[in-house]
Amino acid sequence: MFKGLALPPLMPDLAALARSLAGIAVVAAVTLQWGPTGSVPAVVGTTAFAAAAAFQDSPRSRVPLVYLVSALSGLAVLLGALTSAYPVLFVVVVAVWCFGAAMLWAHGPNAGLIGAASAALLVVAPPVAPTIATAVVTTALAVTGGLSQALVIALWPPQRRRTQRDALVAAYRSLAADARALADGHTGDGWAVDTEPLVALREAFTTGTTRGGANRLRSAVHRDWYALPERIAATLTDTAGVPRSDALSRVLEEAADTMAAVADTNRSGRVSTDVAIGRFDSVAKDAVGSESGVVQRLSALLHEVVAMRLGDFVPSTPDAVRLRRPELPTSVSSAIRGMRGHLMWNSPVLRHAVRLSVAVAIACAVDRYAGGQYGYWIPLAVLIVLRPETAHTYTRCVGRLAGTVAGVVVASALLFVVDFSVAATTMLAVVVIGITYVVAGFGYVAMSAAVTTSALLLLDAGRAGGPPSMSDPLLAALVGGGLAVIAHVVLPDDELTRLAQRAGELLKTEIDYAAAVIKGYVHELDSPADDVAAAWQRAYRARAAFEATTGAMRLESRELRHWLRSYRTALNAITSSCTTLEAHLPVRPATAEREFVLTVDEYVEALCGDPPTAASPWTVDAAELGAAEQRLREAMPRSGSDDGPMRVLVAEVGAITRSLSAISVSPAPSAAR
Repeated sequence: MFKGLALPPLMPDLAALARSLAGIAVVAAVTLQWGPTGSVPAVVGTTAFAAAAAFQDSPRSRVPLVYLVSALSGLAVLLGALTSAYPVLFVVVVAVWCFGAAMLWAHGPNAGLIGAASAALLVVAPPVAPTIATAVVTTALAVTGGLSQALVIALWPPQRRRTQRDALVAAYRSLAADARALADGHTGDGWAVDTEPLVALREAFTTGTTRGGANRLRSAVHRDWYALPERIAATLTDTAGVPRSDALSRVLEEAADTMAAVADTNRSGRVSTDVAIGRFDSVAKDAVGSESGVVQRLSALLHEVVAMRLGDFVPSTPDAVRLRRPELPTSVSSAIRGMRGHLMWNSPVLRHAVRLSVAVAIACAVDRYAGGQYGYWIPLAVLIVLRPETAHTYTRCVGRLAGTVAGVVVASALLFVVDFSVAATTMLAVVVIGITYVVAGFGYVAMSAAVTTSALLLLDAGRAGGPPSMSDPLLAALVGGGLAVIAHVVLPDDELTRLAQRAGELLKTEIDYAAAVIKGYVHELDSPADDVAAAWQRAYRARAAFEATTGAMRLESRELRHWLRSYRTALNAITSSCTTLEAHLPVRPATAEREFVLTVDEYVEALCGDPPTAASPWTVDAAELGAAEQRLREAMPRSGSDDGPMRVLVAEVGAITRSLSAISVSPAPSAAR
């Protein structure tokens, strides 16, 4: 096995999982007892999707997201119940819905998967004549089931969320105390902020328990939650060196009040935060002269903190909108604008939406007019297999199809071996849903198999009466998987978009290699050689894929050829720096200098950039990276036994930063259109 493929998966919070499954089981029991015939798949499916949204690894409150998933799923259930008996109308509704659901990938993978889940609820609607009462009751049960998960997550948030919240509160209270000490003049030579809460905050967000009990870095989406307090601490340290004035003291007092309000987790804290940032702005404009620079930096950071506290979608964007009830229309319009920005033919999101809409519509037409009992597995397989991928497209399509086939075989074998009742089948499906959460970190093949197994059991419970079959759903799933692959062949992604994604993937793997080596200078790793070797293997495979993509293109554009030369030059420079760093790895990491370790961690976080999405390749903020590199250079220990390796580290980090900056200012492949 490649070492790069042997990363241990993260396990979910088992206590939170048990509470979530208990809620799903209660909803399933109520539906079995009082729900309309055939309503089990829609109701339990909606509840399970809401639970999956609640399990999203995010420090924000997940209750609003569960509300959104419940409403979207309920609408899909209602449309399916009202139109499924009319084949032509149903196919048209499915095509339109799938197009809109696929456009949600513009907002990231979580939004895209939510859209795909709602489409799955729509396509499995049984083709029976609707009644208003049946449709309304089924929809009401589905929405209620989803909202029950919001209640569960609100009453019993996962332990990881509670730990993160407590660490955030402690960090901002500590920073508020430091700001007040500065404002009162209670500082001396060599004063610095208290770093212990900041270290605890970083650990709360960046580490998690894996199957092997080791720690593993979490997703980059958490970075701003602990990086912002660290940047505020650095700004306060710089402020300590600025000559004190009455205006600066007032600014620091209001900054302390703002951070104290941010640390208030009660409902009144939101109002206090709004008021505090207003007072801060009113005194910040009075800061002039030598103090204006640090005040402006502090103001920008505090506004980001306030935006995150009040629930903005994305912390660092100037046009972020708050998810508070009076501004919900603004939030919706912002989401629509984001999708509208991808209504251009070279967008991978738009092409995926067209592929999915056409493929699922054809699959539903085959289902409705072929008359097979398990024809709904054709559109379901399309939804499971098809993703807006430009890299590894066919490999992952085949992998997800293999998982789907395995899930069909496992579920069908269970139904053949044991003659389950409807209630027993439903509860078995709930158990498999729990297994799905557990295997989510094992990769897309295992995830597809678990999702398919639970879906087949639920659908069997909803359409009880027919004999169990393995060949029919298996054949339907294979047909659906074939449709998904054909859709990619007929409508592939734009070749320049594919090149941009491959280039981003290669750059990301090179940066992962660099990050693995750099971390070895300041952290005791369990197996640093294995980590570095795994990162190098991933970078090697990504480079081979990138060269294969460029080799298949006709490079007629002079601009594109120039970009490729500069890109390869920068990549080779990064690889050379990584090789030098690896050759000078110290026997014992420099863990004694806490400030230096912290700045190295900050640099690695900035180096890792933002995760790629279907809408954009991997990117890195060159300005943030340059600032992190400067802080690392200033924090380097000037004496000691580790002086030699640390000088090599600082020099090569500077070279890596310059190479990445050269890539960031060179024209991207899209400029050659």
